[in-house]
Amino acid sequence: MGLCVAPRARGGAPDQLGGPGPGLEGAGAEEGGRGGGRKPEAAAAPAPETWQALRVHPRDSLIWALVALSFSGAIGLTFLMLGCALEDYGVYWPLFVLIFYVISPIPHFIAKRATYDSDATSSACRELAYFFTTGIVVSAFGFPVILARVSVIKWGACGLVLAGNAVIFLTIQGFFLIFGRGDDFSWEQW
Repeated sequence: MGLCVAPRARGGAPDQLGGPGPGLEGAGAEEGGRGGGRKPEAAAAPAPETWQALRVHPRDSLIWALVALSFSGAIGLTFLMLGCALEDYGVYWPLFVLIFYVISPIPHFIAKRATYDSDATSSACRELAYFFTTGIVVSAFGFPVILARVSVIKWGACGLVLAGNAVIFLTIQGFFLIFGRGDDFSWEQW
């Protein structure tokens, strides 16, 4: 077995056997054994490398944002599944809104590829993409209402699907607001 070296505590030298060093109060050996001890020293500020370790990197906050968006997407899909799979409802026609979830960002992708001038606040291509995206989102909200109106699904299932739609589309919008910027950590890297 090797020697056990204890870290230096309050200015005292480490004891080679791992016991308390002479710099600790209550040892009774300092100041002639009267037990008076030294005044405790003020705690020193952490080293600069410790402060560097405590800083939150911008990528960490983006990863937490991605985790939060994933969680909200899971909640939205849970609402959708509950609207389909609960025993009272039991009809899976509302799952067709998944198609709307998939195709809703496509006009934005096409407009981003086709528009080279990023300084312009508005362009015809971008406005057309907004129009098509709005049509897709409105269709996703209208689809379960039409299914409930013709009595294919119940109104409770329609409410759950509409709640899921709201959460999912807000999640998609949040994803593009957070990762759609042109910085070094964006959705384009995925």
